[in-house]
Amino acid sequence: MPDIHSVDIGLCRIDTASMDSAIDHIRQMQRNKHAGYIVTPNVDHLARLARKDDSGSLQHIYRNASLSLCDSRILEALLNRHGTKIPQVVTGSDLTRRLFESELSSKDRIYILGGEDEVINIVRDRFPYLDITHHNPTMGFITKSDEVKKVIDKILSAQSDFVFLAVGSPQQEKLALMLKQQARFHGIALCIGASILFLADKEKRAPKWMQRSRLEWLYRLLQNPTRLTKRYIQNALVLPRINRMLAQSVAEPATN
Repeated sequence: MPDIHSVDIGLCRIDTASMDSAIDHIRQMQRNKHAGYIVTPNVDHLARLARKDDSGSLQHIYRNASLSLCDSRILEALLNRHGTKIPQVVTGSDLTRRLFESELSSKDRIYILGGEDEVINIVRDRFPYLDITHHNPTMGFITKSDEVKKVIDKILSAQSDFVFLAVGSPQQEKLALMLKQQARFHGIALCIGASILFLADKEKRAPKWMQRSRLEWLYRLLQNPTRLTKRYIQNALVLPRINRMLAQSVAEPATN
C-alpha cells in the first residue's frame, strides 16, 4: 500500500494521505480485491462521536475503515497545532469528484445508495460511459433490520466495484461496516454524504478562498442557517474536548 501513516486522535484515527496517495490506496485495494470502506471524518463526525457514542461502537466503525481521511480544515488546523501535519485535506466531495471525473471507467461497476432519481440522472447524463446502479432507501432504513437486509442484498446482487453511500452520517458508516462483514462483498464502499449533490451541481461548494481560509463552514451556514445553526453551536461546544483529546493522543503516530 502507499506510504500512508495513521494518527490516533482519541475518537478515531486519521490517515495522513494526500488525494493522490488516497487514490493509489483505493486502486491497490481494487487490484488486490480487498473489500473495505472509506470514511471522511470532519468536526461534525467527531462531535457526534464525543457526544453520543458511549459504547464505542461508532468509534469502532471509524477505526476499522480502510481509509480515514481528514475532511475538515478546522480539524487540520487542530492537528497542525499539536504537531501532526496532514498533507492535504481530502473531502468526501473532492474524492467523489476525482473518482468520477478521472478514475472510474466503463469497466467499473458503480452503485449509488441514496439521492433522488433526478440527481442521479444528472450524474448518469454527465458520465454516460459509467455503469451506474442506483437505489434510494426509505428514510430511517438503518433502524429496520428487514430494510437493511434488502439494501445489502441489492448491493451484493449488483456485484459492484465501488459503492457510494450517500445516506448521511452515521447511517452510511454503519452500513459500510455491515457490507465489509459480508463474505460476498468484494467492493469498496465510500461514505460520501451529500457529495452526489455537489457532483450534480445541485449544491455549491464555498469559493476556493473561503476553503483555504477555513471558512467553508460559514459559507454553508449562510446558505442554510435554519438547518445548520443548532448543529454548529453544538459542535463548537464539543471542540474544547476534541482539542484536549488531540493534545493527549497525536504525539506518536503509528504506521498504517
